[in-house]
Amino acid sequence: MRLVKIVAGLLLLACGDHVNAAEKRMALSALEFSEVQLRFAQAKITYLGLQTKPIATVVFHSTGRKPIMRDFAKLYRGGELYTNDELPYTRFFGVSPYAFSEILRLLRTILSDPDTAKGPDFLSFTVLRYQQGNVEGEEFKIGSSAGRNFYRSLLTAIGTDNQLGFQIVEKQFLDVFPQEQSGGLGN
Repeated sequence: MRLVKIVAGLLLLACGDHVNAAEKRMALSALEFSEVQLRFAQAKITYLGLQTKPIATVVFHSTGRKPIMRDFAKLYRGGELYTNDELPYTRFFGVSPYAFSEILRLLRTILSDPDTAKGPDFLSFTVLRYQQGNVEGEEFKIGSSAGRNFYRSLLTAIGTDNQLGFQIVEKQFLDVFPQEQSGGLGN
């Protein structure tokens, strides 16, 4: 009987590793969507930490495509949007599919690092695309210790060519990390 319990425990551990590996492959594949795959796509940054004032959710999307907020919930375990996502001051901006792929390329190192998600939930970054009528994508959780690097990489990827996008993300960054206002974004 004891041998059966040990074998069952080992099987559970092995299955758990398989599930984690599959989840990680899916997460990495969302970061590797190609420019063509991002023709019909959107991404969302939601602040999940404690708030003393509302912090707007930011959504960027393929140019010419109106984002559909409810579709993000299809990727969440509970099937519901975060509280901030449903507030009326969510900010939107468009990017070309090429710019979208460059953003994901520059964020890949941060988001594929297991240490990025350590600590309490702080930020959610969700990427989705539409493929033959289905929603595909992944949510990435970002701990507070990785938050600054995430925003700096995102701002670098957006660049000043997309002035509206840069301003929207910079505003969320400064709302999440108000101490950055006095130190500047380059610190």
